[in-house]
Amino acid sequence: MHRLSLRKFHRWRVHLLWVVLVSAGPASASPEVLELTWPDVVRLAEGHPRLAADQLQVAAARSGIAGAGAVPNPTFEADLGRGRARIGDEARSESELALSLPLGWIAERGPKLEAAGAEVDVALAESLASRREVLLQLRTLFWGLAYEQARVGVLETLVAQTTKLAQTVQRRVETGEVRPVEAPLVEIELEKVAAELEAAETILLSRQAALARWLAVPSGRTVVAKADLSALPVVLDREVALERARSADPALRVASARSRLLSADVRAERRATIPAFSLRGFVTDELDRRAHGVGISFDVPIWSWNRGRIAQAEAKLAAADRQAEATALEVETTVIEAQAACRASVATARRFRDEIVPRSERVVLTMERTYEVGEANLLPVIDARRTLLDSRRLSLNALAQAQLDCSRLDALAGEEIP
Repeated sequence: MHRLSLRKFHRWRVHLLWVVLVSAGPASASPEVLELTWPDVVRLAEGHPRLAADQLQVAAARSGIAGAGAVPNPTFEADLGRGRARIGDEARSESELALSLPLGWIAERGPKLEAAGAEVDVALAESLASRREVLLQLRTLFWGLAYEQARVGVLETLVAQTTKLAQTVQRRVETGEVRPVEAPLVEIELEKVAAELEAAETILLSRQAALARWLAVPSGRTVVAKADLSALPVVLDREVALERARSADPALRVASARSRLLSADVRAERRATIPAFSLRGFVTDELDRRAHGVGISFDVPIWSWNRGRIAQAEAKLAAADRQAEATALEVETTVIEAQAACRASVATARRFRDEIVPRSERVVLTMERTYEVGEANLLPVIDARRTLLDSRRLSLNALAQAQLDCSRLDALAGEEIP
């Protein structure tokens, strides 16, 4: 009965491993597999709709510079009528032509151009912030996929090892060396590991589909993350990370650009108090005379009509300056926390990778050899294998967390490709 169950499980496992190899094998084995490194992901992310929308926003802001510096059109006036002399019956057509050229825009042109340039800087900084968010999400998906691939590999190894142990137990049961109850015990452990492997493969498929959707990978191609999860990242020094963030963080660039924009608005409102004037040239052909000449017209700002708008612009500028200071503090705090998280997760991952997992593997190997020669019971072997499974699971979690934490630190420091 136990032998039949074990053979049935072995056939199911062979089929399952074949499915895994088809879906996550090397790119050379199947043209439907697309292996991606992180630089490949960054390159493919250029076509993301959100990044394309940001580029259009930048183009729209740049078009505003031409609008701000444009010279207004002159005004042409033409009058045509019929005039009659006050004395006599003489009558004929009369006309007047006038051309007005507004000049009030000259005083406001400089601040408007500066404001338009600041709007371009705002759009560029916001596009950088949006790009960083997109790449952060892609980093999470990429390393999540690498983690699931590694987890499936670890569980496949554990399934193979547990299957071998089950065969050893079955053989000893048949020879009467151990009690028959030990066979179902090890088969239960085998089923547990197999169930975890099946769940991990389901999650792996979902991670592959999610990353493929983000990168617009054609349907029918399986995405595989080409990354070494066990290669721990380099932890940036705190002061180095802070210095890079101060010069590259998009939030600081947005705050600085908004302050320049509002400063230009203040100057534009103040210059609006300068009288606006225009030049006028005319030619008149009337019944009793012909005349031509030039004139000037200007507005007199008697009522201080924009005093409230000046005060409003100055208040907005002061608020933006304070907001920029708050943003700088938030950025520095975030970098300090990210650097600490990166350093701590790398230390934890290194301890699991170099100390805990190797020791757990040695314990399992020793216990299994001791059991094979009949010097130990099965339960200590099962406990050792459970400890190994937990150690490997925690090690993979720590390795993935180290990659994510340090990727976030790299993003805050302005590094897209560490």
